[in-house]
Amino acid sequence: EADIISTVEFNHTGELLATGDKGGRVVIFQREQESKNQVHRRGEYNVYSTFQSHEPEFDYLKSLEIEEKINKIRWLPQQNAAYFLLSTNDKTVKLWKVSERDKRPEGYNLKDEEGRLRDPATITTLRVPVLRPMDLMVEATPRRVFANAHTYHINSISVNSDYETYMSADDLRINLWNFEITNQSFNIVDIKPANMEELTEVITAAEFHPHHCNSFVYSSSK
Repeated sequence: EADIISTVEFNHTGELLATGDKGGRVVIFQREQESKNQVHRRGEYNVYSTFQSHEPEFDYLKSLEIEEKINKIRWLPQQNAAYFLLSTNDKTVKLWKVSERDKRPEGYNLKDEEGRLRDPATITTLRVPVLRPMDLMVEATPRRVFANAHTYHINSISVNSDYETYMSADDLRINLWNFEITNQSFNIVDIKPANMEELTEVITAAEFHPHHCNSFVYSSSK
């Protein structure tokens, strides 16, 4: 059950493909380079990185279990060597940084090779640390957690073309976030009726315009 894929998303170049599953994991696949023998044949996709994005939680105020299932993944345009992506379950959006390491520093002055701090009195010479090659390691680190803004289940996230903001949509509301601010969002759409018995439609999807940062579209069940 946990291995069932719940969302897929290419990055902007198509070199990477991210998948999210019901177990809260994100698996990123990378396309192999074209071989010289078969120039026109697209390379296969192989596993590049796997990490646990979301864990199951329990909302004690509502006595409600929050699934770890990944509902949506969205890549941010690449600005440097690292990759950034947003992933969300029903309640919490997370920003992840995925980066490569193929060198490690050696020759610290204040630490020994195991990383333990040395006694300053024993240090008689000054060394210049150097970078040594190592096996390629891909690390995924959480950079931001955007939580506690949705009463209902998140069904969409979309990155704005200004690359400073993104929106998250649930069944009845859409919120606008700044990537740097995790404890506050702006509500930009609210279709919740005063009396929930009069509810006739729910929000099903929301998406920013690819170039105009002031335009977005959302759809409802109607």
